[in-house]
Amino acid sequence: MEIAEATKESIWTLGLIVDLGVEENKLDVYFDSQSAIYLEKYQVHHGRTKHIDVQYHFVRKVMAEGEIRLRKIATKDNLADMLTTVVDASKFKHCLDLVHVKQV
Repeated sequence: MEIAEATKESIWTLGLIVDLGVEENKLDVYFDSQSAIYLEKYQVHHGRTKHIDVQYHFVRKVMAEGEIRLRKIATKDNLADMLTTVVDASKFKHCLDLVHVKQV
C-alpha cells in the first residue's frame, strides 16, 4: 500500500525539517488515486481490503493526529510520474516546468 509508505517517509521528512529548525508541523501528501484517499478517510472494510488493516490503521492514526494531510492531485500534475514511470517527452517537460527546472 503506497499510501502507508508515503506516510512513513513523510514522518521522517517532517522530523528532518524540524531538526533543521524550520517551523513546520504538517505535511501534505499528494496522491492521484482517489480510491486510496477514500479508503483512508472512510472506514470501509470488505474481503479485498482485509490484508491492509495494519497499514490502514497506521495511516488513519497519523491523519487523526494532524501530522499528515492527504491531498488529491490530478494525474497530469503528479510529479512522481517523472521519476517512477515511463513518460513521453511532453509529460516530462510538463513535470520539469512544475518543479521550475529551466534550460540554460
